[in-house]
Amino acid sequence: MRLLAVAAAVVAAASACGPPGESAPGATGSSDPARVLVVSGTRYAAAPEGWRDAPLDLYAPAATGEPPLAVVVPDPGGDPAAYDALARGIADRGVAVAVVRWGVEDPALVTLAGRPVDEVVAQLEQVSAEVGCAAAMAASLAGGGVGTPERRLLVVGHGVGANAAGMAALTPVAPFPGCFAQDPAPRVAAALLWDGDWLGAVAGDALGDDAARFLLAYSPWPSADALSTDTYVEVGVNANRLEGLEVAGGPGTEYLRTRDPTGALTSDLRAVGAFADGAVDPVDVTRAFAVALGDAEVVSREREVHGEGDPGTLGPRVRALVVEGVAQLARP
Repeated sequence: MRLLAVAAAVVAAASACGPPGESAPGATGSSDPARVLVVSGTRYAAAPEGWRDAPLDLYAPAATGEPPLAVVVPDPGGDPAAYDALARGIADRGVAVAVVRWGVEDPALVTLAGRPVDEVVAQLEQVSAEVGCAAAMAASLAGGGVGTPERRLLVVGHGVGANAAGMAALTPVAPFPGCFAQDPAPRVAAALLWDGDWLGAVAGDALGDDAARFLLAYSPWPSADALSTDTYVEVGVNANRLEGLEVAGGPGTEYLRTRDPTGALTSDLRAVGAFADGAVDPVDVTRAFAVALGDAEVVSREREVHGEGDPGTLGPRVRALVVEGVAQLARP
């Protein structure tokens, strides 16, 4: 089935995906003349209490019959206009795109301090399952053949969205309660993960000695040695991420001890000279994660992008690199 036909029929298709008795998920369509057809607001799941509503926006390239599919998992705090520009750029290269909304919004669920670690870990596992559900729904809407060599499925994650995308693509995930997709997501051929929080900076010191359990459910890095997958992984970081995210100290610091009781992550950081300047920053962490992926025999490539002249963390320079990366990886 041609993807344009699928996009034009998303409202009808989505209504068939909800459980009996639930009102049909809504969607609206618009077009970028002769280039990209956009269908916005198709719900892929019934969001649990305290979670964001769960729609996706589908961008269909007008000139391609049955294109590959890229599922974009944004940073929850990111600028929607930046992800719209990214999706349009990818679609303009002949790859269909689904941009998903995901995660929690209740402040009581966003915060980590004072919560039992078992509760936090269970929530993170549901986040990974939700992204897997979104990928499954996007593949269903895009028509048959997604996940084959001719129509590759890719995931693109940014910021904390890179963590969620990486966990969904590289680790086993459970079914997401309330998912409207009938079938699981096809195999992910490639994951492009930018500005990920691979060492759990978002947790700070809130979880103390439980930080390692949190990190195992939040970041694919601690599991890298056990990964067995042929999914291609590319990790990148924009140097604009450095501000306020450098962690002073070396291998013996409390920050690393609580996250890395086995020493495996510290060993990866040593391998890239992360401790030479007395601080661990997002570039160090990204390089070390790439080392871990290579050790796990997952094909990986690291890109460091300095942010000079590129506003924010997903400015035009970074977007151009991501668009080019997706276009290259989507080819059979």
